[in-house]
Amino acid sequence: MKIADGLFVIDGTNANVYVFKIGNKVFQVDSALKGQFNKIRSFYESNGLKPDVVLITHAHPDHIGELPKTVNLYSPKVYAHGLDLKVIRGEAKLPSKSFLASVFSAFYRVAPVKDADDTAKLTNEVTVIETPGHTPGSVSYMIELNGEKFIFVGDAAFEKDGRLYVNKRFSLDYLLAEESLKKIESLKPITVLPGHGKPVKLV
Repeated sequence: MKIADGLFVIDGTNANVYVFKIGNKVFQVDSALKGQFNKIRSFYESNGLKPDVVLITHAHPDHIGELPKTVNLYSPKVYAHGLDLKVIRGEAKLPSKSFLASVFSAFYRVAPVKDADDTAKLTNEVTVIETPGHTPGSVSYMIELNGEKFIFVGDAAFEKDGRLYVNKRFSLDYLLAEESLKKIESLKPITVLPGHGKPVKLV
């Protein structure tokens, strides 16, 4: 579904997967839950595109589930914050606050992507903003398209009824997550693109 010129959200995924273009380069944000790769592939086939870069907001399985297949088919560069990067590479497990979160992560275990890189190496086309709390390495990605600012926040903010909030059950550090949400809201005017829910325009 088109959000703005050059900005899309892929329909039908459990956690939102966004795609945007800057110049001739195609960026994908997050990579859905395992079992939903057909949604991602269908989007690219329908639009005659392929991702050059995949930006990961955090390493929960509903956001990296189809990263291995995406990398195998399209060979994009992959970036994540260093604190979650070890999880993506298979070098560490992500700490879980609750039993439910740990069961979810275990059930949807994701194959490692060894050549993922640190967001510190990203070019200036995208601004990386640290928004920890949901996970230690949660980050948001801010861009400007056609004179308008957008920020992809993963699970640093959820949307319900047009409002942003922190999901306390799945946030490792709730107070830190609340501070990150305040940081996001301080960037207005901006359109917030959450991992779950609809875009929220802050003015």
